[in-house]
Amino acid sequence: MKKFLTLIVITTVLLVAAHVHATEIKLAIVAPEGSTWAKIVSEWNDELKAKTNGQVSFKIYAGGVQGDERDVIRKMKIGQLDAAGFTGLGLGIINPEVRVLELPFLFQNYKEVDAVTAKIQPTLKKGFSKKGFEFLGWAEAGFVNIFSNKPIASLKDLKGAKMWMWEADPLVKALCDEFGIVPIPLALADVLTSLQTNLIDAAYAPPLGAIAMQWFTRTKYYTKDKLTNSTGAFLITNRAMNKLTPAQQKILRQTALKYSKKLITKTRAENNQSYKALANAGLKPVDIEVSSIEEIRARSQKVWDKLAGQLYSPELLLEVKKTVKATRGK
Repeated sequence: MKKFLTLIVITTVLLVAAHVHATEIKLAIVAPEGSTWAKIVSEWNDELKAKTNGQVSFKIYAGGVQGDERDVIRKMKIGQLDAAGFTGLGLGIINPEVRVLELPFLFQNYKEVDAVTAKIQPTLKKGFSKKGFEFLGWAEAGFVNIFSNKPIASLKDLKGAKMWMWEADPLVKALCDEFGIVPIPLALADVLTSLQTNLIDAAYAPPLGAIAMQWFTRTKYYTKDKLTNSTGAFLITNRAMNKLTPAQQKILRQTALKYSKKLITKTRAENNQSYKALANAGLKPVDIEVSSIEEIRARSQKVWDKLAGQLYSPELLLEVKKTVKATRGK
């Protein structure tokens, strides 16, 4: 009987110890529940738990319930959150250099996107590390279209358009200034209501994002020309990573890479499929006039140069342009 009681005590102690050492990583994403991004993060969580025998898992906060990306960054810095999936805006708040990946009309295809991100990833990772964050993997949203309630086919159509601008986004602000667009600063959660009330008459997003956020239900047109590639990534605080054992860190990094690649592949495929859904919903595609497109591209490149030295170094911009040129020539 004594041996039996001793065994129970030992077993109980071991179970309690295992529970105490289990780590829950609090992870926030702006994507809503049911979206591609949320589903894949959930799959990642399942594999993370399985490979760590339940010792490491995510507590997932989807749909922006933890606030906008500035709120999330603040909470990560004080330890209320551990990790997040960020858009380019959030990444840029931490490390402004990353915005070089979202310059307008920089990329023509995903081959160029992949070449540039691979080329400058080591530089960007160092920048995040200096700010107390570890880069886990890319999570791009895809090529961006303008969604609007009137056709935008020329420079004239852009001028005076009431365009949503994510609050305090220096890249979009520079573009609006260059093209005479009226920027309306709003939090992401307020865009749909603002389209409904005509506070804004245009917003920008990848097609899959416009569908996930329901913006397409309040717009009539979208530009066929792609404005930029919307980047994104998963970050974890160095503080949270250091709470894991070396073996757990390895598993987290390996699974992050796996599901980052899966997310990008699936997002790109679903973005392409989303154009059919937009057509079925009655949205009309608009071609930017040939007479305007070249000037729009030229003036966009002025923005690239204006932001060099502010968001990113001139040297990094030059490296990006060289990589695009080399890839485009293949």
